[in-house]
Amino acid sequence: MTVTTERDYLAELSSSIASYLTTLTAVAECLGQTCPEIGTPYRKRIAQLRARLSFEPTRETIKESARTLEAELTDYAAVAGRYLYQHDLDLRCAILTLEDIIEGMAHRNDFHRSRLQELAVGMEATSPAEPARPAQAAAEIHRCIESMGRETESMLTRMREETAAVEERIRGSQSTDPSTGLLNSTEIKRQIEAYRANDLVFSLLSFELRGTVSEQVMKQAAVKLGTQFRHRDRVARWSEREFLVLFQGPPEVAESRAAETARLLAGRYDLVSGAYVEITVHPHLSYQELALA
Repeated sequence: MTVTTERDYLAELSSSIASYLTTLTAVAECLGQTCPEIGTPYRKRIAQLRARLSFEPTRETIKESARTLEAELTDYAAVAGRYLYQHDLDLRCAILTLEDIIEGMAHRNDFHRSRLQELAVGMEATSPAEPARPAQAAAEIHRCIESMGRETESMLTRMREETAAVEERIRGSQSTDPSTGLLNSTEIKRQIEAYRANDLVFSLLSFELRGTVSEQVMKQAAVKLGTQFRHRDRVARWSEREFLVLFQGPPEVAESRAAETARLLAGRYDLVSGAYVEITVHPHLSYQELALA
């Protein structure tokens, strides 16, 4: 008869928790790799959730993590579905437009080729009594070639513009800022509206960087910012030099965190060139009152 001791139960519990933590890691990596444009913030939040559990694997935190994970996966599925649908729609429209441009280019090339053939035949049939005709035909050929060049360049320009427009539309349907990896302004607006619709209490913390703020600085600041908030908070790039955090917590805690984070973000930033810049930070705190227009 096998006797199960308290140590055996603890060993089983420890093994189960380790398996759950491994599962969280796998889920986070899967979301991030499957669709980076959408999954990156989910991967970060689930990784933060896992880190917290590894230090405090209590019954309450495990239950909370399960609810959080379910909510994150549900939201990810909805956002990724919209993104992929829009992505597919934009690509289909672009393909149709480009096909139309290419077809038009082919028709114009056929027209000019026929015209050139007519001129070539006319030159071959020139008689000694018509000495001016070859010169006229040569001038016509020159005009035809110039026209072909202009039309081809015009259609190539249209193709480039359409390609750029598609890339812009696709970027607009993403949920992350490609430079910092944080949520973008469109996605944080969606998150704020979702929190409002569910009557959740939250504060909005904004941090405006002042000084010579380059993309290098914003990337470094984003890394610092991401380490200061929990998995439940939403961190976004709001504008060219401003970050926004959707913070869940009492107003007094939000105020304290805003001040602490502003001090962390301010200061010296080293650049790749070897130079450095000094940055100041202007924090602002509001309670669900941010204008989203």
